[in-house]
Amino acid sequence: MLLFSGPLIAGVYLHEVGHAAAGWVNGVALVPTPAKEYILQSQLDWSKAIWLALGGVIGTTVAPLAAAFNLWRQPRLDAEAIWAGVFLPVGVYTFRFVLVGRGHDATGWQAAQVALNLPPAGHAMDLLFVVLLIAGSVVGTIHLQPSLSSILRLVITMLIGIILHISLQAGNNIVFDGVFPVTKVVNILPGLEALCGRLVKSLKTRRLAQ
Repeated sequence: MLLFSGPLIAGVYLHEVGHAAAGWVNGVALVPTPAKEYILQSQLDWSKAIWLALGGVIGTTVAPLAAAFNLWRQPRLDAEAIWAGVFLPVGVYTFRFVLVGRGHDATGWQAAQVALNLPPAGHAMDLLFVVLLIAGSVVGTIHLQPSLSSILRLVITMLIGIILHISLQAGNNIVFDGVFPVTKVVNILPGLEALCGRLVKSLKTRRLAQ
């Protein structure tokens, strides 16, 4: 569990470091905390916000690729635990995409797509993580050749990991939200706010239906 939890927390933090690194390159002061990045200014222009969003995507992509390569090179129990921990956020993004139609809340994926000159209303970032999850699962299946008992162990571990992931985010917000300022993004791409509004409305409608 320690080998699983450590890479999980490190992978989430790498996502925030990706945001922060992109901000630092663009002259934006940020502090990456374990599960959230905080911008140390009252406003952030959209032309810089898109690169911050892309930095997070890159951070979340690098860790699973490294873990999959490590498992492919040395298919041991410790490599399996590291692989499972790092891939859990990718699975969370994919599950959220299947459940509500967008893998990331707010405008994170849309902004990253704009940085890559892709349509903001599309699902390029969502599909990236779907492909990444499938590829990682294939690597794990080929090299671990899991038995029924090991699959059950992995499922239980993943459920514990999801609880840890949620607790990490909630605890991070409790500790740091009152410490750092709230940043306003200015010059948002026309139509993007309306798109996100429709996504939120759709999510609320689905919850009410359930």
